[in-house]
Amino acid sequence: MKSIKFFLCLLFSSSSFAATQYVSDNLSIYMHSGPSLEYRIIGTIEVGTAVSTLKYNSKTKFMQVKSPTGKVGWVKSGEIQEQPPAKSLLPELQKKYQESQDKLKTINDDNKQALTESEQAIIDKDSLIAQLDSEKRALRDTIADLEERNMELDLLQSTKDERIKMEWLMYGGSVLFFGLLIGLIIPFLPRRKKRTDNW
Repeated sequence: MKSIKFFLCLLFSSSSFAATQYVSDNLSIYMHSGPSLEYRIIGTIEVGTAVSTLKYNSKTKFMQVKSPTGKVGWVKSGEIQEQPPAKSLLPELQKKYQESQDKLKTINDDNKQALTESEQAIIDKDSLIAQLDSEKRALRDTIADLEERNMELDLLQSTKDERIKMEWLMYGGSVLFFGLLIGLIIPFLPRRKKRTDNW
């Protein structure tokens, strides 16, 4: 029976050998020279320190560990854990949180800038549309004025043509009248007698 217990202890000790564990959330723990509190304290290990586990004593529940500086000693197994303690993770979590906040702020700033640019583009577009509408109305008014003026010019041109026709008609009538008048008057004019020279 004792051999079985010894074998189990040996098996359990070998499974813990060279595993990396971390000092728990206590500020620091004491490192003893042997596997119990009866042994003298040979140093302390700060919270979050990664240590290599070497041996486990099932009777006293102490673990032999090796610190990063190479110091070997025994600590209570309940004062070490496989995951880094929250206290040691806090600075990294705070850093990641701050990075996330900075990234979020950058995204928000970019979104605000994009929104501002989009709003400005809409304003510029509306202003351009209003300007084009104003120019369109002005062109329509100009076209209407030109059409009205063109109609007036056409009317003047047709009036001028009629006046010219009337003037030619009057000139022609005058010439005809004076021609008839002269034709009627000439026969009644006294004729000069031909001069006869007798040589």
